[in-house]
Amino acid sequence: MNEFRRGWPTLFGSFIGIAAGVSSTFFYSLGIFLKPVGATFGWSRGEASLGPLVGTLAAAIAAPLTGRLIDRIGPVAMALVGMVLLAAGFALLGTATAGLLSFLLIIGVMSLVNVGSSPMSYSRLLVADFDRHRGIALGIALTGTGLGAALLPALLVPFIAAHGWRAGYLKLAVGVLIAWIPVALLIRGRAAAVPRIVPTLQSTVGVWRDPVFRLMVAIFFLAAVAVLGTVVHFVAMLTDAGIRPDRAGKLAGIIGLSVIGGRVIAGLLLDRLPAHWVTAGLFLGSGLGMLWLAVGGTSAALPGALAIGLGVGAEVDLIAYLVSRHFPSARYGVFYGGVYGAFLVGGAVGPALVGILFDVSGGYPAPLVVCAVCLATASLLALRIPRPLEVAR
Repeated sequence: MNEFRRGWPTLFGSFIGIAAGVSSTFFYSLGIFLKPVGATFGWSRGEASLGPLVGTLAAAIAAPLTGRLIDRIGPVAMALVGMVLLAAGFALLGTATAGLLSFLLIIGVMSLVNVGSSPMSYSRLLVADFDRHRGIALGIALTGTGLGAALLPALLVPFIAAHGWRAGYLKLAVGVLIAWIPVALLIRGRAAAVPRIVPTLQSTVGVWRDPVFRLMVAIFFLAAVAVLGTVVHFVAMLTDAGIRPDRAGKLAGIIGLSVIGGRVIAGLLLDRLPAHWVTAGLFLGSGLGMLWLAVGGTSAALPGALAIGLGVGAEVDLIAYLVSRHFPSARYGVFYGGVYGAFLVGGAVGPALVGILFDVSGGYPAPLVVCAVCLATASLLALRIPRPLEVAR
């Protein structure tokens, strides 16, 4: 408990920062804006899905560089600057979007520059402050994404219906700026506590020689394709089936509650069981939930939301925990950035793939089956992750 007494400001500040950061406010709002923005400009579902594709691909490109910057200048500066840039991006989306090209350009640029507000920065702070209780500390802080996933549909869906999607983006910008204040007050004292290095290009490229790193890249790419692809389309999936938008928003909010549960459960299990077992079990359970949703339709919306949220709730803290246990802490940012970049590439491919399969098949059952297969494969690969003591340090 000494870790929690000493590290509670970092833990609380990280929780707020993650809840207001790009992985929460940007990602979990994509599905909410998918149909209203597309309807304004007459986009197909596949065209509307290009926003998540461009955004996550841009973030994936930026993730390895962001990891190097975190190792070099520190996670505090990266987190606080990233939040300001995220708010600016939301404001531009609400005021400067004039068509598909401008929409994609704004999303691409904001995704390149605000990766610092992702869990990458905050998890580096938590790894420095927590060792024995690292799993649960990461799980608690990363429930911030679950808070965003739970609140955003309930708050934004009716707000957009009443005031329009442009006002919805401006509301997000204001919310991020308000959250910046307590985050800065809570974590700024940790700026000097995290050791910094100057990573070279050779050391950054060299991570790809590590077989465990490549295995993690494959696992989290496949998991992100499945889980994040489904999350972005979840509201559209329900409204297409005849569920009212307000009801769909509430069901999507269940994903957020499940994310919170998934974070805490994963954190508790990681401190007690081998990480590869935890990873495999959580991904397999989420995949089975997607199959249930594909077969059961709207009658399976609630258990499907719970299963999807369980997968989302496990992914990012699994990355942070596995990287911190398997690779040198001084190069945490470089290794995390590489795996997180692969995760984001999967998050870019997933929504676009689901949108294309929807256009081709005329519905969501086929995309859900494909996503379940991806998760089953990721689960099998996770069983091949060695114990940390078996990895050369």
